[in-house]
Amino acid sequence: MKKIFFLTIALFAWVAYAAADDCLYSDLNGKKGEELRTALFNHIKDHTVLAYGNIRARDTRVDDRPGTTYVWDMYSNCDISIWSNCGSGEFDECECYNREHSLPKSWWGGYTDVPMYTDLHHVIPTDYFANSQRSAWPLGEVTNQTWTNGSSKLGYGTFGTSGNNMTFEPADEYKGDFARIYFYMATCYKDQNFTAGGKGYKVFSSGTANFTTTALNLYLKWHRNDPVSDKERNRNDGVERKQGNRNPFVDDPELVEHIWGNKKTQAYSCGSSEGWEDIEAAPKAQKRLENGMLIIELQDGTRYNTTGMRVR
Repeated sequence: MKKIFFLTIALFAWVAYAAADDCLYSDLNGKKGEELRTALFNHIKDHTVLAYGNIRARDTRVDDRPGTTYVWDMYSNCDISIWSNCGSGEFDECECYNREHSLPKSWWGGYTDVPMYTDLHHVIPTDYFANSQRSAWPLGEVTNQTWTNGSSKLGYGTFGTSGNNMTFEPADEYKGDFARIYFYMATCYKDQNFTAGGKGYKVFSSGTANFTTTALNLYLKWHRNDPVSDKERNRNDGVERKQGNRNPFVDDPELVEHIWGNKKTQAYSCGSSEGWEDIEAAPKAQKRLENGMLIIELQDGTRYNTTGMRVR
């Protein structure tokens, strides 16, 4: 078990120790932009490919809502039992859940003999009715709403204002989750074509897994406005146990900035964080164990994990 020291004065030294000890991607130090993305691709691409019949929420148990037997549905507020997966046919709202490809399979041509088809990092349980509304529309922001279930929205907005150009918008609390899922998919499958069908061309540049300018700017905003949550961290751990790889953008959100964002011309340094200056100046703090993760809470209420990243 790692040694964790409780300090009241030299807290910065403790955090520096923990960050170095827990850093998962130190071999990426010095890389930036596309070079960094390629290095991460080599980190995560070789994972266990699961069978489609084994990726229901009842089987994987990576989407249980804490303390309940309900799935954690990012499309609705439904209470759906983990045992209530949909079969064939039509179902009422909140009756059962689908295995939803958050990056629609039609975008890569609908092939089922490829790793993307069963990659748990982007296959999530969603209410049948909400999932049918989403269809394969791109994730964005809706300004002219045509449908809502009180959580997600469908309508016109980011990707078109009329005709066959709908946009599906998830709740604010999950926008960062989806952005980091998409950053994972664009890295783990950077050698794939996500514009082979449907509306993939709205999100990715023709014949590639590279984001369009519109999509990238939107998902960067979502990533920044909705920080990584304990839900994402716990799910990341669970998915790793099932298929043997992680979403690195959940582990270290700064990787996004060094590949696509405002630090893409700056070399990555594992464990670095803008929040460290605040920690260094803080005279006192408390450590807490929350959902199996150590949290450092400063006197002003700000909270950090052991890699120095600020958390909610």
